[in-house]
This record gives sequence, C-alpha cells and structure tokens, in this order.
Amino acid sequence: MTLPFNLFPVPMLRRFSQPLVPLAMKIKGIFPNLELQLQQARMEFQIREYLAMMLFLAGFYFIWLGALFTIVLTKVTPNFLLLGFTIAAIMALAVFIQFSMYPTMQIRKRQRELEKNLLFALRTLLIEIKSGVSLFDAMQMIAKSNYGELSKEFAKAVDEINTGTPYDEVFQKLATNNPSEYFRKALWQLVNGMKAGGDISSIIKETVKSAARDQRIAINMYSSQLRILSLAYMMIGVIAPALGLTFLIILGSFPAIKIDEMMFWALLIGITIMQFMYIGIIKSRRPTIMN
Repeated sequence: MTLPFNLFPVPMLRRFSQPLVPLAMKIKGIFPNLELQLQQARMEFQIREYLAMMLFLAGFYFIWLGALFTIVLTKVTPNFLLLGFTIAAIMALAVFIQFSMYPTMQIRKRQRELEKNLLFALRTLLIEIKSGVSLFDAMQMIAKSNYGELSKEFAKAVDEINTGTPYDEVFQKLATNNPSEYFRKALWQLVNGMKAGGDISSIIKETVKSAARDQRIAINMYSSQLRILSLAYMMIGVIAPALGLTFLIILGSFPAIKIDEMMFWALLIGITIMQFMYIGIIKSRRPTIMN
C-alpha cells in the first residue's frame, strides 16, 4: 500500500513509528472519525499505528527539511536557523495534514468505484433472481463479474454467508463499512425488506427503481449546475481574457506606461491555469452514480 510522502517501505515505517504509539493515543481524540475512515477506505491499519506513522513522518520531514533549509539559507540571511526550521515546520505540518486526509481521499476513490457499477449490478441481481436463481448464487455471480469494488464487496459477503452469517447481518455490516450513500441505501432497503418478510425479487425491483431515480435526480442536478458553470466559463475563459487583452493594448498606447511582452505571457499562463481549474471543477461536480 502506498502512503503519501512516505519514503520507507510500510513494514519499516510501522517499526520506526512504534515508539510513538503512546503519543498517538493522546491525540486520538483530535481525529474522532479516523477509525471509521480507515475501515471504509479498506486500509489495514489500526488507528494508533496510523497516527504514530503520521507523527513519525511529520517529525522526519521537520528534521530533514530543517537541516536542508538551514544549509541553503546559511549565506542568505543571518537568521538562517530560525527561518530554515520555520519553513520546515510549516512543510511538516502540511505533510501531517495531508497524511490525515489520505483515508478520506481513498474513501472518495472507493465511493466512485462502488457507485459507477451499482445500477448495473442491481439489475443483474434482479434478472438472476427472476430467472429462478437463488439470492446466494446471484451474489456469487456478481462477485465473479467485472464490477470492480462492488464485486469485491459481494465476494466478502458471500464468504461471510458461507460461514453461516445471516443475510441481514451481512448486509448491515456491508452498509456500515461502506462510504457510498447509494450503496448503503440499497443495502438497507434489502435488510428492511428481509426483516419484514417481503418477496426478495420485489424488494430488489424497488431497490433498482430507487437507484435509477437517484441517478436521474443526480443527472438533473448536474445539468443545472453546468448551466451556471458554463456562464462562469464564458466570463473567465472568454470575456475576461478578451477585455484584459484590450485593456493592456490601450494602456500600452500611453507613453508613461510600459507594457512589455512578459505581461502578455503572464496573461496567457493565467488563462491556461484557469482553464485547468475549470476542468477540475467540472470533473469534481460530476455525480459518482453517473456511468
């Protein structure tokens, strides 16, 4: 497993950070959701060792970068020691924060993987059960299919059912340990339907309808957001550069104001950066349940 800003193999990092476990337990209260996030991200770490690794890497970068910046700034400023370790402290804090946010990033990645195939998997489940296949065999088929993270989740469910765990308990556990709101909703509908003694095919049919309805709502919301984002793009990507270029040309006609080539290059670079930022915004707004 790769971890952000980690220069060590994970077993070595675990060993190096072991002495910091008591300190990690003292700051555990600052991160109340971290344990659940580690479970939902499927990161095989206990909260105390993950916090210890966070502290170790922050300390490592503070010492290493502090020494590096101190050497670099020796001939630049007489306060090289204070300035060097101040910069190192800021960067070490950034590493600590990024490391603490990494489980959330992994959760979002898993969420996208779960939701992009959810509707297809539920429809497959419904078709199989309507054709006379048992729920267990239908789940096995999804587990062996190419549904990415969903197949892995169903494979775990099949393994637990094989050990004798009731269906409703397995689905409850899956719902608790999964980050996807839509997947949890589908699982809870199955659990409630089973507890009420309803027909499993009718329950899954309603679950499919609910997932399709959620998908349509998400698409409609996304389309309404695109209208506003399109207007913003017209302002930032078309109107503002054109007006800015015209303004620079007009300013350049005054003898007292010097407009050199670097300003036009700076305008071009700024426009390029804004275009990439706009693409990132569009991508981040795209609903994960859309396929």
